[in-house]
Order: sequence, then structure tokens, then C-alpha cells
Amino acid sequence: MFIAIATGFGSVLALNRVVSGETATLTYVALAVLIYALTAVVYRSLLRYGEAELRGKNRYITLGIGTFIFAWMASLVLTYTILSLH
Repeated sequence: MFIAIATGFGSVLALNRVVSGETATLTYVALAVLIYALTAVVYRSLLRYGEAELRGKNRYITLGIGTFIFAWMASLVLTYTILSLH
């Protein structure tokens, strides 16, 4: 969950002056997907979480996607609101 919050917050701070409009939306979503994919690889490969720990073959992909999306979107919107970037 911390990674999702950091992704939402960091992407707004890093990209708010670089992209705008619909390009910003696509960029933020692409960045979130990339970060989630990288964390899935880290958990599977580097931290050696296997099928036994995750209780399924591809469970590492679907295990936290809902929480990640919700936390990422909430932090993205909250950051935009606090910084008055809307």
C-alpha cells in the first residue's frame, strides 16, 4: 500500500508541469502499471515469494491490485487537491 501511495504522490510532484490534460491521465496510469509490474517482479524473483506463500500460481499479480489501484488513485487525487492543481 505504501508503494501505491508513494507512486500517486510522487508522480504528481514529478510530472505536474511536464504533462497536462489527457496526456497526464495516460502518463499517470502507465506509471502506476509500470510500478505495480516492477513490484510484482521484485516479490516473485528477488524476495522469492513462491506459490506456497502466495497460495496460487499467478496470485502475486492479482493479490494486491485492488488495494494498489484504490490507494494510488486516492493519493493522486489527494495530492492534486492539496496542491490545488485541478
